[in-house]
Amino acid sequence: MRKDNNRYKALRVLLLRFILGFVGVATLGACSTTKHLPEDEQLYVGIDEIAYNGYKHGSAKQKAEGGVIQSIATAAAKVGEVLEGKRNPATTDSATQSTLTPLSKSDRKAQKAALSLAKKEWEETQAEVEAVLSYAPNHALLGSNSVRSPFRFGLWLYNAYVNDTTKFGRWMFRNFATTPVFISSVSPDVRAKVATNTLRNYGYFNGKVEYDVRTQKNPRTAKIAYNIIPNELWRYGHINYRHFPTLQDSLVRASLPQATIKEGHAFSAITLEKERTRLSNLFREHGYYFHTPTFVALQADTFERKGWVEMRVQPAPQIPSWANRPWAVGKTYVNVSRFAGDSLTTHLERRNLSLSFGGKRPPLRPYMWRHALFFRRGDRYSLSREKLSLEKLNDIGVFSHLDMSFIPRDTTATADTLDVYINATIDKLYTASLELNAKIKSNQQAGPGLAFELAKLNAFNGGERVAFKIYGSHEWQTGAGAEGGNSLLNSYELGTQLSFEIPRFLLPFVSRRRLRFPATTTFALNGNWRNRANFYQMVTGGLSANYKWYKKRTLTHSLTLFNMEYNKLLSTTEAFDYIMDENPVLYVSMRNQYIPSMSYTLTYSSAATHRNPVWAQLMVKEAGLLTNSIYKMAGRSWGEKSKRLLGTPFSQFVKITGEVHHQVNIRGLFTLASRLFAGAMFTYGNSDFAPYAEQFYVGGANSVRAFTVRSVGPGNYKSASSKYAYLDQTGDVKVEANVEARFPIMGSLHGAVFLDAGNVWTVRTETAGENAKFAFSKLKDVAVGTGLGLRYDLSFLVLRFDLGVALHAPYETGKRGWYNIAKFSDGLAFHFAIGYPF
Repeated sequence: MRKDNNRYKALRVLLLRFILGFVGVATLGACSTTKHLPEDEQLYVGIDEIAYNGYKHGSAKQKAEGGVIQSIATAAAKVGEVLEGKRNPATTDSATQSTLTPLSKSDRKAQKAALSLAKKEWEETQAEVEAVLSYAPNHALLGSNSVRSPFRFGLWLYNAYVNDTTKFGRWMFRNFATTPVFISSVSPDVRAKVATNTLRNYGYFNGKVEYDVRTQKNPRTAKIAYNIIPNELWRYGHINYRHFPTLQDSLVRASLPQATIKEGHAFSAITLEKERTRLSNLFREHGYYFHTPTFVALQADTFERKGWVEMRVQPAPQIPSWANRPWAVGKTYVNVSRFAGDSLTTHLERRNLSLSFGGKRPPLRPYMWRHALFFRRGDRYSLSREKLSLEKLNDIGVFSHLDMSFIPRDTTATADTLDVYINATIDKLYTASLELNAKIKSNQQAGPGLAFELAKLNAFNGGERVAFKIYGSHEWQTGAGAEGGNSLLNSYELGTQLSFEIPRFLLPFVSRRRLRFPATTTFALNGNWRNRANFYQMVTGGLSANYKWYKKRTLTHSLTLFNMEYNKLLSTTEAFDYIMDENPVLYVSMRNQYIPSMSYTLTYSSAATHRNPVWAQLMVKEAGLLTNSIYKMAGRSWGEKSKRLLGTPFSQFVKITGEVHHQVNIRGLFTLASRLFAGAMFTYGNSDFAPYAEQFYVGGANSVRAFTVRSVGPGNYKSASSKYAYLDQTGDVKVEANVEARFPIMGSLHGAVFLDAGNVWTVRTETAGENAKFAFSKLKDVAVGTGLGLRYDLSFLVLRFDLGVALHAPYETGKRGWYNIAKFSDGLAFHFAIGYPF
């Protein structure tokens, strides 16, 4: 007992010392950040300024800003004249200035384009140079290279405990102190040299970067000032492609519009290397398998004319003969193993394919290999076809290892045939996944969820994937809306899905050879049972056939050729029946019904290397058209309302949505992300109102975050009953826009400031009155909110906390003016979610 008391006292003393240590450090003040630094070091506290000089006119600020732009304008004028043929690049400026004719409208347009190009070239150079010079000090504010946070606990702790020899002091130092950034570790002299080389790589051959270490009031601290002197920008003059063999020369001439170096553009070592790679890839695309960028020689002449670089692009000397002739594809040999070390004792010959494997049957059917390979025997080698073949094979999704090589059939001087060798190992056939999750929704519902999936890969030796999934969840109301121990909105759900995924198009009467691009076909059968306590029980069943394909990685197509969904209410309560009686629109949208639909989705996603990525999606969905057409052929009226499928009404509607995401990286300091969404749906024929699940709504963690889910609209409609308002605040038209500035705070913690706006409207007046009906003049009736957020990046997922603040509600609140939120507290909404909102 006495030992336990002693341990408790020791722990209490340690905790007290820890608290006092932090409090003591916090009172040391700014001077404590340098108290125990090495005598020969200065603490780096950021960049003082990055100035741009080297121009003869204007003040210091104009030299940094206007001087650069003016020089750009002057250079652009010259470039515009060269591009339009008004100036001969072989002559000097003074010799041609007097002979220039007045510029026409097209000439001015060309010069404007040249000015835009010159600005773009300078901004690219400026960004690269400043990236070299940028270095964040200790406790940088939002990643800034010049502004520090006033709370410098890490440095205070460093100076407080760097010489401490006690256990507690060493522990504090190891776990909480920040290593100071010294001027010597920033190495401004090295950075200035690298920045100077960067200027030269971008065409500023006489450019240079100077630096100055500026000691601050505290002589132990210093800032660094950089002075960038670009001087004249050199540009490409004549570009002469010469001495290529006849076939290569014709390829070069035909591809000149795609060249990365062009007459009049700024010289750049980066574009030169890109041009070498482009030419090598061009030749490889047309059979020159062994060609590499090193076989393209670049000669630059800077003596002929000042400010211009005359370029000669030609083959490198002494290129091996085997790299300078086109090659054809020969036979394909495939070695496929079920596991590492598998004995490949069985051989199978199919046309131009030789297959080796272990066992009696091949792990993957021969036609899968032929279908995935985009070249045939006798075809000229093509780089793009090699890449497509590898993509198609990897998309099958059954390999743990895969490689492809092309080897000359013989070593003679006249050899021109490459045999293809593929080595592959089949992955594990069975996969299982278990997902546990907890949901906290914007409508104040919370609860756990569980999902289990078992899948078999390569189920029928054709790359097929068969998966069975079962899932369930339980949710209850938290906060406002919960009544005692039993919430109005307690609910649980149980569902299952059986899916068959085939790594190719599976369509009758369609040849596989015509559809050789990467594609998948998925058939799915699913069922769902949902219980909403005190409201209803509903079952949903569905059967679908979906096709996905792409010819470019950035553009994906998805076609749901068939999707039959059936919704049936098993039981309802008196409260739910009362709501349905009061709202016939809601009744029609939630009644028993079939939804036979088709949809097409086009998705664009910019390349992963894109500096400012763009994502866009267009979706068109229709329901009931095919079914109604069959009735029409049987003599029934197109607009008849009583048509049924197997004794149950079926829905008819057309739904169109468009969505665009864009991210702009602002010099590495923060990201400006934006989103625009618009959608509309129209019912016809057998339906007056769309199914409830297909309707649009606004509000929630991924929408207008200052408002809870389904709490806005349609139009300026406001439900008289807040108890069940969420049920009928949906619409047929939706417009929504979001802007979010994301910035780093500390480590994996990031912050955000956002602005959201949006609303939904109806296309009929029967739902919520005339004010809810859509018109372009009513686009001003939107909910607007702002707020702050935190994001914690765990690498495998992002935890998101958002606090929305309402600024404007589209409905009457009793308060006049644009800011019409009755109480500030009424306009607050807190959201916890997984992942970014867009």
